[in-house]
Amino acid sequence: MSTLPPVLAISGSDSSGGAGQQADLKTMMACGVFGMSAITALTAQNTCGVRSIQNTEPAILADQIDAVFEDIPPVAVKIGMVSSTELIETIADRLVAHHAMNVVLDPVMVATSGARLISDDAIATLTERLFPLATVITPNVPETEVLLDLATGHNAEVDSGAWHDDAPTRIHTSADMESAGTAIARHYGCAVLVKGGHAINDANDVLAEPDGTITWFDGVRVNNPNTHGTGCTLSSAIASNLAKGETLTDAISHAKEYLTGALEAQLNLGKGSGPMDHAWRYR
Repeated sequence: MSTLPPVLAISGSDSSGGAGQQADLKTMMACGVFGMSAITALTAQNTCGVRSIQNTEPAILADQIDAVFEDIPPVAVKIGMVSSTELIETIADRLVAHHAMNVVLDPVMVATSGARLISDDAIATLTERLFPLATVITPNVPETEVLLDLATGHNAEVDSGAWHDDAPTRIHTSADMESAGTAIARHYGCAVLVKGGHAINDANDVLAEPDGTITWFDGVRVNNPNTHGTGCTLSSAIASNLAKGETLTDAISHAKEYLTGALEAQLNLGKGSGPMDHAWRYR
C-alpha cells in the first residue's frame, strides 16, 4: 500500500476548467500530491469572461472543510478567491480549529484590468483573519498595491520613492516590488511573494519574509496569450511542494518551473485567454 501527501484547495469552481478548483486539482495531481476540495462558489465562466457567481452557504463550506480534516487531514492548504466576509470568517474559524499548516493564500482581489473583485469589507476580513494563518501570500502587482495601501494607511514610504502621500500607490520597478513586499510582510507577519508578471519584468518574482529576508526568483516571460489560471496554478504548486516537505524557497522555485512548462506547452483552447496544459510533463 502507498500514500500521497494530501492537500486541500479552498476555492471557487471554474466551469471552463482552466482556473479555480479545476486548476488546483489538476496542478496537485501533476505535482505528486493528493488534492481535495472545499468549494467556495459556483461560477459560470469561459475563456471570455465570468457570466455569474453563486457563493456557497457558509455552513456548507464549513462542513466541507471539517469533513476533509476529520478523515484525511491535509498537510498543506491552498486558498483562492473568496468574495464574502462570511465565507472568509468561516474558513479562518475552521482552519484555526483544525490547526492547519502550510497555508498558501492567493489573495484574488483585483482583475488584470484593475477592477476590484471583492468588497473593501471582505478585503479587510481577509487581511485580519487569514493573513495571520498564511505561510505565504501570492499577490500580483495590482493586489500588492492594494495591500501596501492598507498596510501603510495610504502613506507608504519606500526606498524607491514611487509612492507619495497624495497619490495612489503604483509599482513600477523591481525595487518597488521588493520594498512593497517587505512592508506588507512586516505589517501582516506572513511571507509575501510579489509576482512580477504584470509587465514589471520578465516574470521575476520576489519573496519578502517578515524577518527582512529577500529572495528573488528569476523567470522567463513565455510568449503565450493563454494565461487563464496562472495564479491558481502557481499557488497550488507551491502548496503541493510544501506538502512534500520542501522549504518555502524550493517550493516556490519548483512551482515556477512547473508553471513555465505549462505555459510553454502552448495549449490553445477557447476564444479568449485560454487555459494552460497542466499535464505537460506527461505528454
